[in-house]
Amino acid sequence: MLISLNWLSEYMDVNLPAEKLAELFTRIGLNCDGVEEKGDDIVFDLEVTSNRPDLLGHLGVARELATATGAAFRPPKFDPPAGSGETAELTSVQVLCEDLCPRYTARVIRGVKVGPSPQWLVDHLAAVGMRSVNNVVDVTNFVLMEYSQPLHSFDYDKLAENRIVVRRAKKGETLVSIDETTCELTDSMCVIADAEKPVAIAGVMGALNTEVTEGTTNVLLESAQFDPLTTRRTSRALGILSESSYRFERGVDPVAVEEASARACALICELAGGEAARGLVDVWAKPYEAPSVSLRPSRTNKLLGIEIPVEKQTAILTRLGLSPKKNGDAIVCTIPSHRADLRREADLIEEVARLHGYDEIPALGKVSHRVAPMGKTERIRRLAMNTLSAAGYSEAVTFSFIDAEEAKLFGCDEPVCVDARVRRTNNVLRPTLLPSLLRAVKTNQDVGNADVSLFELAAVFPPGGANGLPAEYIELAMVSTEGQRDVRGAMEAVMRRIAPGAKVTIQPADGFADAILIDGEPAGQIGTISPALTEAIHKHYGLEKNLGAATLRFDALARRAQLTRTTQPLPKFPPIRRDLSLIVDETVPWGELAAALAAVAQPLRVEEKYVTTYRGKPIPKGKKSVTVALEYRSNEGTLTNEQVDQQVRELLTALQKTLAVELRT
Repeated sequence: MLISLNWLSEYMDVNLPAEKLAELFTRIGLNCDGVEEKGDDIVFDLEVTSNRPDLLGHLGVARELATATGAAFRPPKFDPPAGSGETAELTSVQVLCEDLCPRYTARVIRGVKVGPSPQWLVDHLAAVGMRSVNNVVDVTNFVLMEYSQPLHSFDYDKLAENRIVVRRAKKGETLVSIDETTCELTDSMCVIADAEKPVAIAGVMGALNTEVTEGTTNVLLESAQFDPLTTRRTSRALGILSESSYRFERGVDPVAVEEASARACALICELAGGEAARGLVDVWAKPYEAPSVSLRPSRTNKLLGIEIPVEKQTAILTRLGLSPKKNGDAIVCTIPSHRADLRREADLIEEVARLHGYDEIPALGKVSHRVAPMGKTERIRRLAMNTLSAAGYSEAVTFSFIDAEEAKLFGCDEPVCVDARVRRTNNVLRPTLLPSLLRAVKTNQDVGNADVSLFELAAVFPPGGANGLPAEYIELAMVSTEGQRDVRGAMEAVMRRIAPGAKVTIQPADGFADAILIDGEPAGQIGTISPALTEAIHKHYGLEKNLGAATLRFDALARRAQLTRTTQPLPKFPPIRRDLSLIVDETVPWGELAAALAAVAQPLRVEEKYVTTYRGKPIPKGKKSVTVALEYRSNEGTLTNEQVDQQVRELLTALQKTLAVELRT
């Protein structure tokens, strides 16, 4: 929000240098992001929080600054000109959707002469980044930046039957806005119409066919209040953002609607001539009733941790225009229409703290903080993350939204989506982490980082939950340019670290990924993303290398976690290792061979490891050679080669019976 010092000085005396004024703005909650000199003026760039729409105009900022400094606040004084004729005889307003338009006012000004604005008006608008259009339009923009109340001026003679109808748009209606955007309207949008057609999108922008031009002689001036949520949805759906929609989305002062209209009417008559009809047409669904909020001074002191006298609290509330009145141990405040953010006692306490000065709250020499032990779930997460980091994987943190096309690439044809009016693109809640990780791989690839190993531990939202909700759960996903074997090794390292007693098996499945089973329970997928297997995925992300990829349900892992580690003495006697190259059928996976090895009970065999696989001469076609490392050890003494050879022979005999294994010599 740009604020002109010259403009601000019209409503109060500012006796501080620019640097001190910028500091004061920040202290009272208006963070000053910049100060710029523009000729003989100084412009402040203020950050206004969404709950303070009253500060989106110079009057609101002046009121706030006067409250903080004790200076006198001087709102503009004017007398609305009263000409001939009654406004109610020249136009009518019909509001058919009071929930979308709680208040609508209209004035008629006849005989205006549209032309250039005076220099003072041009300078005021230029200071806050607005260009001059003509004297009538410039006045509405001036009042917008003064009162934070958007206005709109219609060419009165271009309105069918010279009247206004506020209604929901009809399905299929279109409108060309002032910025020449063709807008397709829906029945969820509020429009300002005449007797025949829409002439403005309520709270967003007017139509091109009724704008004020040099040929305009009669003006209908709109000042209204529109529903913030409907305005926001309409603005996002049409892709039109304006100064008006920015304010209506946050809420306007319902009482100031009339005053802003009178101010604009007076300025138009002054600068463009013409004669204003007497009165205005005002359709107000429910006139404003000021709510009351109570504050307990003792509660203020307890919450802030300091003692602020009751008299000072009352004085602050008085400066804020809240008309505080003592009622027993409480102070009852009447909330003005421009402070819709004050709804409860805590809000009033915050106002007292803000104007008393946050810097007046002392900083203690020490701060007590209760340290709770890390929960089981967090411990498991840390173990998984640390294990993968040690395996050379980098953690990725990505957004939860993807495109619908991406979801389909991973087999989800009906994903969970957010309303397109809220988020027009990337509006699908991801059913798996893989699309997000592949985007991260593409980003790394584009900057020259070709070798990438990434993991992420985050929520996914596949469809199929209860009551139409997604089946949300936490997923651990990994991708690596090192291939599927590397990914599987990393996954098994995580399993060994967290759930060493769990049995992990890989079950062939349709598509590019095989199923991961933990103790027989489906828990994830593992596969290779390559042009041969996943051409659509590879092409969509523009990948240059084949990738290994895996996903694992975190809850399936957490349920089997064994966080208490057992220890045993270091072995006293050395082991003996035997490497066996076993010729098996091509169709026999390592998992099946490992299971067959484990099925042969040999107390002296303490470990078996996969080493490598070889295909080619002299191995027969349809066969492969799998090298396995076996380790034998006894706790009673050093084993002899003869003892180990006997164990190996027994093992080979058993494997020959189950898998027709041959020993490669």
